[in-house]
Formats: sequence, C-alpha cells, structure tokens
Amino acid sequence: MRASSLFALLCSAVIIGVLSGCQLAAPAAGKSAKPAFETDQPSNALEQLSTLSDDIYTAAYGSNRQLVFTLLQRLETVSEAPVIRSSGTAAGWKAFDGSVASAKKALLQKNASREWYTQAARLKLATDALNRPQVPLWLQYEGVLREDEQRLRTSWQMQAESNVEAAAVSLDIYREHVDRFEVAALMQRDEGSIRRLQEQMAYAEQVLSGVEEGVANAAAVSIALDSLEHAANEVFNRTDGAGETALAKAIPPGATIGSLRSGRAQLAEMFIAAFVMVILSLAGWRKYSQQQPQGIPFPKDKHKP
Repeated sequence: MRASSLFALLCSAVIIGVLSGCQLAAPAAGKSAKPAFETDQPSNALEQLSTLSDDIYTAAYGSNRQLVFTLLQRLETVSEAPVIRSSGTAAGWKAFDGSVASAKKALLQKNASREWYTQAARLKLATDALNRPQVPLWLQYEGVLREDEQRLRTSWQMQAESNVEAAAVSLDIYREHVDRFEVAALMQRDEGSIRRLQEQMAYAEQVLSGVEEGVANAAAVSIALDSLEHAANEVFNRTDGAGETALAKAIPPGATIGSLRSGRAQLAEMFIAAFVMVILSLAGWRKYSQQQPQGIPFPKDKHKP
C-alpha cells in the first residue's frame, strides 16, 4: 500500500508539473509574438511610420547607406500593416511601394546617392501627408512651383538665342520638384490631376523642342505654359479661376493674357536696365572723384580755350 500510494503521489506531482509548465509557456509565447505596432489605432501607427521615414531621410542626408537600407526594409514591412494601408489611396500606395523599390535598387548601385536621397524625400513627404492630412508639408510646394513657373517664363522671354535652352533647364527643375511631392499628392488628391500635370510638363517640353526645330512658334509656348499653370492649380485645389477672371477684365480690348505678361516682362527688363545705368554712372563718378585729387586732369573740350 505504501509503494502504491507513493507511486500515485509521484504521478500526481508529474501531472501538476506538466500543467504548470503549460500555463507558464502561454504568457511567454504571448510576449515573443510582439506586434508591429504598440497600438492598433491608425493615428499612432501613422505617426510611427512618419517617424521611421524621417529617420530614413536623415540617414540619407548623412549618406549612411547601410542605415538607410536597414530602415527601408523595416519601413517596407511596417507599411504593409492593414491599419496603415487603410489610409491614403491605392494610387498613392502603388507609388509608395515603387519609391521603396527604387531606393533599395539605387542603394545597391555606385554613384546613385542622389537617387536614393530623392526617394527618401518622396517617402518622407508621403508619410507626412498620411500622418498630418490637414497640414501636410507637400502643400508648401505650391509656392515653389510658382517660383519655378516664373523662372520658366522669364527664361523663355529672354532676348537671347539661348532662351529655349534656358527654358528647358527651368522646366527640368520644375519637373524635379513635382517628382518629389508626387507620392504625397497621390495619397491625398485625385490621380487624374497629378497625371494631367505630368502630361502638361511633357507637352511643354515637346513645344520647346519644336521651337528649336522650327516646327512651333512663341504662341504655342505661351499656351503650353498657361496650361501648365492651370494643371498645377488643379493639383493644389486652386481651380476657382477668380484670379484669371480678374486679370481678363483688366486686359485692354484686343490684348491677351500672354501679351500682358510679355509687357510686364519688358517693363521689368527696362527697370533692370535703368538700375544698371545708375550703378555704372555712380561707379564712373566715384572713379572721377578719386582721380581728381591725385592730379589727373579731366580732358578739356577741344572747342573751348
């Protein structure tokens, strides 16, 4: 009896030990299965995604190739979470994934730091647009594009043989800025408006090439630039046309918006020319005033004694 009782007691202890081990293993397994985010709230998840893209941008700015690659892999994994993909648009996420792939590809190539830096900037603006949809950073490019457009028009209106080439360079800068905020804009805007802006950039480039080849004229360039401005306004939700309507009322009969802008450009050139003449006159007077005390005679008029 004692042997059987001892055996029963031993079996009970073994069973209790096994059950206790199972209960302890369950919490341990729960701790090892750590979720990608500490919360399932979209706002907090997007904030963490934005912070991660900021780190990528900072590392890219510092030319830290290894860190950028490591952070990009994490960004790629984190961005696939359903709580993240519930924000933005399908077109925006397609462009986002394309930027991640392009950045990773560029990181494996030599002399491609500019490319992965550009992609890091695109991702930063995109995640910022998701995290702060009311005041995203990419909207600041509206003012940048206006400056680019003015530079483009000024380059084209230069009275020089290289005006077409200068306008083409200005258009390249314009395109680079649009490319930088493209993903962010796709996250918040209708895809058609961004594609129309890109199409107008391509059309403006074709017209400038046509002018150089003799198959397009100045009127075609003016139309292309006006269309480019309208497409940009559409992206930034400035399509009410109030400004153009007011401008049209102020144009004299028989004139056009293009001719008015050309007149403004001529007026600006006249002002600059006058300013240069004043500077040259002051420089001449200063030189004369410095030479007189040193005994350098001022040339006399031959018609006077």
